[in-house]
Amino acid sequence: MSFQSFKNVPTPTGGVVSGYISVASGSPFGLEGRFASQVAQIQSTIAKAPIGTYDADFFRDFDVLPVNIPTGYNFISSDDPEIIAELQKIPEVIDALYVLNSDYAGRLEKYPPRTPLELQEQQKVTNAKNVIAIHVKRLMLEKNAPLIKAQQEQKAQEAQIARQLEINQAVQIALEQKVRETATPKPTPTPTPTAPATISSFPIIPIIIIAVIIGFFLLRRRA
Repeated sequence: MSFQSFKNVPTPTGGVVSGYISVASGSPFGLEGRFASQVAQIQSTIAKAPIGTYDADFFRDFDVLPVNIPTGYNFISSDDPEIIAELQKIPEVIDALYVLNSDYAGRLEKYPPRTPLELQEQQKVTNAKNVIAIHVKRLMLEKNAPLIKAQQEQKAQEAQIARQLEINQAVQIALEQKVRETATPKPTPTPTPTAPATISSFPIIPIIIIAVIIGFFLLRRRA
């Protein structure tokens, strides 16, 4: 089911409206519903304003409830018959409904307040809407308590899984780093030194002397 949540959205008549309504097919606020044109104007005004301008304080807790509902749970909306029936038993709500059904409330929907009396009447209308909104939120919290708890547990479980994945990844990175630090490096091969040219240990000077003596001896024989 689709919902529209808003607070203090200006109207063409100069007033403001707040609410948390069902705009699904078949709802009086939905397409071709009794108040479809007013809802279209509200949605158009919201779309032109910065995000968050007309957020509803009373119903912000339920903005995400219709999404990702855990299996076995149902979201109880503000127009649920049980909530409406209980609202009609609350004296404050009965008084507020009386104000909203008054002639001056209908007049203020068409014409902006101009006199001090009309401003007072507009404040009464605003207060009546707030009273109803507060009780609707309270009843929705009560009716949707099991769903809210299930969603909180689901989010906590998802957060725990995500955190565990982060821890596992950090441990894996640390282990890989440790392996790199403790790995035995390959020994650097020691180059084989080139043997220096060896010189014969046979004494050179005696060889020269012997050669000279032999040469001298040969020369004497030829003489």
